[in-house]
Amino acid sequence: MVKVAASACLLMLAALPAKAQSFSCRGGTQPACLDYGAKVCSPFAKCVDQNAVVFDRFTCDYKGFVCKSTLDDVAGKYDSVVTKFNALLDENNQLVDKYNALLRVSRDLDSCVGNASNIDEAKRCLP
Repeated sequence: MVKVAASACLLMLAALPAKAQSFSCRGGTQPACLDYGAKVCSPFAKCVDQNAVVFDRFTCDYKGFVCKSTLDDVAGKYDSVVTKFNALLDENNQLVDKYNALLRVSRDLDSCVGNASNIDEAKRCLP
């Protein structure tokens, strides 16, 4: 008897019409079926990978949002430029120190030669 009742229930369920899932679209839009991984972007939107990390849309100005990977690239380039700048700054400071040392030697030599009363005294000014 239980088997007959269970079979009857199954037949009744199979006879019921299947209820389709429904969705609605805003006016002026067109529905579409997409494959897995497909992207739909408006002409004014930036399309990004489904795994992309982006900042909140109110974080940026009118130009839009930025992807985290792009920000990381820019930060890396910035760090590289800062490193190069610091190396050039160190090199410049070393050159300035050398210039100032040579300038002191030149002034001392000029003073010594200028105060020499003969050629022998002037020769003694040379290092």
